[in-house]
Amino acid sequence: MGISLSGAVQWWEEWQLRILVLGSLGVQFYLAIFANARKKHIRPLFRFSIWLAYLGGDAVAIYALATLFNRQKKLQDKTGSHDLEVLWAPILLMHLGGQIFSISAYNIEDNELWRRHIVTSVSHVIVALYVFTKFWSPSADRRLLAAAILLFIIGVFKCFDKPRALMSSSFTSIVSTFHPSPRTESIDREVEQEEYIQKAKDFMQFKEHATSSSSNPTISEEHAHLSLPDKLFVDFAYSYANRLTKLESFWLLNADRVYKALCEGLSHTFNLIYSKVWQKDDQNRAAASIDIIVTFILLYVTYFMEFATILTWGYYSVDEWSNVVFQHNLIGFLVCKKRHKKLMAIADCLQCKGLLDQYFHLEPCYSSEDITNLLSAHAKDGWLNCIMDVQSYWKFSDTRGHWTLECNECEDTVIRSNIEKPFDESIILWHLATDFCFHHKDASPDSDECAKPCRQISNYMMHLFRRVLSTAAYEELEDILQGDDVSFLDEKELTQEIIGKAEFAECGFIRDAWILAKELKQLGDEKKMWEVIKGVWMEMLCFSAGRCRGYLHAKSLGTGGEYLTVVSLVMSHAGLETFAERL
Repeated sequence: MGISLSGAVQWWEEWQLRILVLGSLGVQFYLAIFANARKKHIRPLFRFSIWLAYLGGDAVAIYALATLFNRQKKLQDKTGSHDLEVLWAPILLMHLGGQIFSISAYNIEDNELWRRHIVTSVSHVIVALYVFTKFWSPSADRRLLAAAILLFIIGVFKCFDKPRALMSSSFTSIVSTFHPSPRTESIDREVEQEEYIQKAKDFMQFKEHATSSSSNPTISEEHAHLSLPDKLFVDFAYSYANRLTKLESFWLLNADRVYKALCEGLSHTFNLIYSKVWQKDDQNRAAASIDIIVTFILLYVTYFMEFATILTWGYYSVDEWSNVVFQHNLIGFLVCKKRHKKLMAIADCLQCKGLLDQYFHLEPCYSSEDITNLLSAHAKDGWLNCIMDVQSYWKFSDTRGHWTLECNECEDTVIRSNIEKPFDESIILWHLATDFCFHHKDASPDSDECAKPCRQISNYMMHLFRRVLSTAAYEELEDILQGDDVSFLDEKELTQEIIGKAEFAECGFIRDAWILAKELKQLGDEKKMWEVIKGVWMEMLCFSAGRCRGYLHAKSLGTGGEYLTVVSLVMSHAGLETFAERL
């Protein structure tokens, strides 16, 4: 046992440095290939591996640099040349700097630590230079010396390029790239706003009745405003002149180009915040030959990664964005938990039930573009039929379904009261009512093109507001089904089971939602019912987006983004009020 243990220790002492430098190379290669996947909604384990590589890459390179220093210090009095190992120091510096177009920050908070990274980079460069100057053999091949000097120049540049990238992506630096709107006197602001609304409305009416496309701008002009990073992310308001320009550019695009341009803008914003958008015995002879192999692997693969990232710039500059709209459904959540009773019991014993609950959700839908088109139509309808002056402009951006009910002449007391409750309560009531209308035994949602998008938006809003009150609503669902074996029912069957019991339920979310659903079903045909539900959800979606800070939008981009960011961009480009303008 003693002999095998000592042999293992001796083997590790011999191979430790080689394993570390090759491990560091492997981590950099992994990041070079997969770091760009963070733009999309990927599996949690995959995202975790990228995060681990981002943190572990620097740790492995630093450990390798320290091991190189200690190893050379031990071997300096021994015969034999270790110049090849010393040559690895600048390569490790290059690893610490990362690839040209690879990841710079994983979270938006990382950018604010750029000062710390400058100090860290200085220490890395000093250690690498000390190792090289202290232990480089004067009798070494001059060609190796020339290669080492070249590598050091590149390594030092790349090592300091990381804190530079973090500094340029810090919130303060991004804010400084945008110029705030010109200051206006309060007495003139109302006049400016009135002029803006009138010009915007005139433009929308002209566009609606125009029959010629000769006045349309070129494609490059059309995309200019939409595909650039938006002031939305730093909560800067646009001047009324700029807002009018953005509005005209937005509404001159067709639906396909609108969504594509919005995705380009989100991709560019992600790149701005999270990426660098820039003589021996036989034993010694055998060891030296291994070191030569390791050195060649390091050099060739490192150079390959650097040149490959330049040649494959198109891969990193692909202006695509996720088409995901996250979904969470209360009744669907109940179905999942009823089907996994044993697993939930085990989780309850281990006191990790709350953690497991996060993974019981619906599969996301991929209807971002379709919902965006509905959202654009909603904004257009507002400009043509609702916005007449400053007061109606404010009212349209601040409603949660009132305008829809007014336009459809269905301001019933019950329906209206359910949109005037606290916003999170309204979300839950309309979410359950939407499900009751969708899964009712007399319903035929497949025959109405609004039904499916309505339910997707309903599930997305529950995803945003799933905490606190949704727990109370879920407990009501469990209570109403207490004693019934519903583990064999699917979502539609379970919803119909809940509807059958809702009439006799006590006051609460379930009963109120069923009363709302009955009132909606009495509006007339299903088409009108779904038009009303769609309008209410559209207004609620815009209401939520108009109250979300730009910093939160920017932070969400690091994990693939939230669809609410797209909603905010549509509102901004369509000429409606966003959070910054409301301030």
